[in-house]
Amino acid sequence: MRIKAKLAEKAGLLKALPLGVLAPALLLTVVGIAFIFSASTDFTLSESSLGVGSGFHLRQAAFACLGLLIMICLAVTPQRWLSGGWPFWIVGGMLMLGAVMVFGRTINGAKSWISLGPIALQPSELCKPLLCVALAGFLRFRRHIDSLGALLACIAITGLFFVPILMQPDFGTSMVFIPMVGAMFWVAGGNRLYMWVLGLIGAAAFPSAYVLGLLKPHQVKRIDVYLSSVSGDVMDKTGDGYHMMQSMTAIGSGGFTGKGFGEGTQSQLAFLPERHTDFIFAVYAEETGLVGVALFLLLFFVLLERMLAVARDTREPFSRLLVVGIATMFFTQVAINIGMACGIMPITGLTLPFVSYGGSSLLTSFVGLGLVANVAVQPQRVMGREVF
Repeated sequence: MRIKAKLAEKAGLLKALPLGVLAPALLLTVVGIAFIFSASTDFTLSESSLGVGSGFHLRQAAFACLGLLIMICLAVTPQRWLSGGWPFWIVGGMLMLGAVMVFGRTINGAKSWISLGPIALQPSELCKPLLCVALAGFLRFRRHIDSLGALLACIAITGLFFVPILMQPDFGTSMVFIPMVGAMFWVAGGNRLYMWVLGLIGAAAFPSAYVLGLLKPHQVKRIDVYLSSVSGDVMDKTGDGYHMMQSMTAIGSGGFTGKGFGEGTQSQLAFLPERHTDFIFAVYAEETGLVGVALFLLLFFVLLERMLAVARDTREPFSRLLVVGIATMFFTQVAINIGMACGIMPITGLTLPFVSYGGSSLLTSFVGLGLVANVAVQPQRVMGREVF
């Protein structure tokens, strides 16, 4: 009888899943699979309607199915396992990052990957939602949240993830942590003055590191390329500026309605590097044009707005902080990835959530989705004991 009651409870929770959040996320996943197929398939070398492909879209579809299963499991997980176990999530993240330092595999100059047979996973991706859970658990009932000590404690917890990831070096992923932690601390009621001062210090740190020569050569080159694009002409068009130049060309050539699915010259003629991963947005923009981009951005807007609606509707501190952190994580990645593709931000290697090819990226997106879904079904189980 107890097992039957438990199953009935879980079924009731699944009925309460937030469709306003799930629908745009699943649509974006389908769009991602379709345009990964377009970006990685040579339609010009085949007489068949499907062309000659690499199978990346099939792998992405398999990861999407796994991600959906993980999302459902997280949605029905008792929240006390998440909120009460925040120290264990920190330890888990540190162990994963430590394993990368010892057993990691270097890809594109960053030792960020662990090989599990034919699959390479990127633990730094999974550390983003882990940090959201850990900080939400730490901040939920924290007294004197507006004190300097509380802010320093948040910085220390973040540093346990931030520093090892920066050492890999994975500059893009580590940059997602800053607005994510800032938004969570702000919503928790942290001291605004301390946050503004810290923000100004952080904003000054990166230009200072660039001027003082503290960055790695490839990072300096990327910034130089970005600065040249801002001034009106991308430098080194056949070298380090090649990615940005081809991406901007692809987006600009899409016009109003695009060239059509599988008809993008930048991807079909292989001018655009990393077109199924970091620059998938450029492929989409070239093939669907301004109309498609507007619909694409609308999906992300609806996704983020519905997530924030979940945060507004909950009265439990942990839940609200968790959703704010996840929403900020998605927003930051979308802004940086699209900004990078359009040439208004330096190239960092950040993927586009739900859309870019990559098992680690897609699973991380579904983990974030599952955590938001977990909060959305909470009113059926417990209405929080504390109010911000």
